[in-house]
Amino acid sequence: MQVLHSSGMRQILWLCSVTLLFSWSILYSSEKPAGGPHSEATTAAATRDSRKEIDDFNRRFIEACRSMDHKAATELWTDDGVDPLPGMEPMVGKPAISEWLNGLDAQTKGAKVTRCDVDWQQIQVAGSVAYEWGINTQTVSMPDRPEAFKNKGKITLILRKQLDGSRKQALESWNSSPQGKG
Repeated sequence: MQVLHSSGMRQILWLCSVTLLFSWSILYSSEKPAGGPHSEATTAAATRDSRKEIDDFNRRFIEACRSMDHKAATELWTDDGVDPLPGMEPMVGKPAISEWLNGLDAQTKGAKVTRCDVDWQQIQVAGSVAYEWGINTQTVSMPDRPEAFKNKGKITLILRKQLDGSRKQALESWNSSPQGKG
């Protein structure tokens, strides 16, 4: 019998979660009977509410990035959030993510974000879970470098609805586009 290491178990759990999310999305988007709790009016109102929650989250996400406000960025995470940044071990849980974000202060002393934008390409809602992906663009000026650091890449977020109606990120993944590609 083979024993899975915790990273293997996390991968299996992640794959199961993604499979469940997509299955749920298909079931949720199927046709509902007319009238009742899934009438067109009810569905439209729920869609508007969900989109408002996601738009509010995205606004706060960009504001935290542009202002380099790591406390605000931490507050956007669920307590059990996972951030598998490229080239690093996955950060599991808000405390680990917060520790990493706060550690950036020393590394980025004097830095200024001059651009932080996401062009959201797709936003899907499946009940209390939403997922979105987009093209992100960042420019950061560093005091010890003559040229600003520029990055363009792809970002994917999975958001979970909270008891207060807000959305928080449960999973974030991103990578850079190849040099010269947009």
